[in-house]
Amino acid sequence: MVDANCKFVIIDVGWYGKEGDAGIYMKSKLGELVKNGTIFPPPKTLPHSGILLPYVVVGDDAFSLSEHMMKPYSRAQMLVDEKKRTFNYYLSKAKRTSENAFGILCAIFRIFFTPIHLKPETIDSVIVVSCCFHNMLRDNYLSRNPSNKERISNLEDLPTQNLIDLAGTGGYAKAEGFQVGSQFTDYFSTHRHMPAE
Repeated sequence: MVDANCKFVIIDVGWYGKEGDAGIYMKSKLGELVKNGTIFPPPKTLPHSGILLPYVVVGDDAFSLSEHMMKPYSRAQMLVDEKKRTFNYYLSKAKRTSENAFGILCAIFRIFFTPIHLKPETIDSVIVVSCCFHNMLRDNYLSRNPSNKERISNLEDLPTQNLIDLAGTGGYAKAEGFQVGSQFTDYFSTHRHMPAE
């Protein structure tokens, strides 16, 4: 899980790649924390509106929709409904943040561009340490670069633990997810405008 400043908030290392992101997520502690909503602050009113919505995680099609997990509408839905297309646009922009975090991590720790010739348990440690160093470097960069200071709300509000350990559980889609997604869809189409392509 990555925050708006491209920092890793929670990581889970050591699963087999063949399981896929959604399968790993459903079995992980993170999946359970998101499903229960215990990882998030209380719901908040969206800017310039009276809409009170819970905090959410952004995922792709592989993930199950829930109150705290948003995923894009299907291509068929998006093509017939402008509001859903707008929602997918903003969801895609949010997803780009996590992709950027991985890009920054790999650009700094170039070991991830090549096959790593180490024992699996050592590779797990390399990944965890790299994520911790990445977060420290991001803190340093954001605190020193004046153009990025507005992205940091308050350094005292940042978590005191760098990463949270995870372990296995599971979960499925919920009706509340459709309701929350619909409210975000209405909000984005009424309060924001997509730039021309």
